[in-house]
Amino acid sequence: MFRNTGKSTTFFILCLLILVTTACSSSSAPSEKKSATAGQTEETGTHIVTDAYGKQVEIPKSPKRIVYTDNTVGDLLLFGIKPVGLVQGGLQYSVYKDEVKDIADISWPPNMEKLIELKPDLIITSTTDEKYNATLSKIAPVILTNEWDPMPVRIKRIGDWFGYEKQAEDFLTRHNADIVKMWKAMQQDGTIKKGETASVYQYMVGQKRLSVYTTSYLTTFVYHKEGFQPTPAIQKMIENPDDYGYANISAELLPKISGDRIFIVYFDDAELAEVKNMIKGPIWSSLPAIKADKVYFIHGGLGITTDPLAREELIKELPVILKK
Repeated sequence: MFRNTGKSTTFFILCLLILVTTACSSSSAPSEKKSATAGQTEETGTHIVTDAYGKQVEIPKSPKRIVYTDNTVGDLLLFGIKPVGLVQGGLQYSVYKDEVKDIADISWPPNMEKLIELKPDLIITSTTDEKYNATLSKIAPVILTNEWDPMPVRIKRIGDWFGYEKQAEDFLTRHNADIVKMWKAMQQDGTIKKGETASVYQYMVGQKRLSVYTTSYLTTFVYHKEGFQPTPAIQKMIENPDDYGYANISAELLPKISGDRIFIVYFDDAELAEVKNMIKGPIWSSLPAIKADKVYFIHGGLGITTDPLAREELIKELPVILKK
């Protein structure tokens, strides 16, 4: 989730189609007999599952060489599943960066030659382009997840696919209980007050773009019945399909939408320095949360993802951040 999925161009996809078709056709004749044998093995080693869009898909019951194209790699790591290929771009910010640093990088958009080289037995992707996925399916079975789905939905889905249903339920039960415990502890020690509002922003330095998050990333954690609430203005944005996920805004809108607490997510030191300078401006500095020193800077590895392992870390880190 550190990048925008669905971003490859039509031209690039066409190029990839040509590449994989050439690669597959060049090797199909000598491996015909081998493929038939593999198919017979798959008849006893596969099962039918439901993808993120309700489609029935046949996949291996216990895949050994998964390629995963999304940033929510923790969805797999949570169950002890380590892919053989993934998109490394953005994972340098993740809480498990050391655990995945040596896994093959397939790049984004995925490099077809690298995919073929890895010989996956399953490809998991959020990319919905049918032609593109048809190309991927020449390499290995493809099943669609949706990295924009809420984390519990994704975790249950992975559990269903690979026989970890109980583990998924156990994790979510404990995880949700820990979140409630965290919020209630902060209410009891006076760190937060019931009913306080919050706003989550990101300023993208390269694009000079200010965004407010509505239904994605950090908001799905800090907006909680025992935690912070969206301001009335942000609540209206949440209810507006056009502002689903986030909305790009001008600074002039800040006084109308900013809450009692302000969270600003960032990726690197340069971006952090820029936003710290930005909030010294006349509009930002006039906001009650800024005046009260209730502005918090959250690294993207925690704030711009819904990865379950990042959320586990956030349970520990958010109280520390709010008490500084």
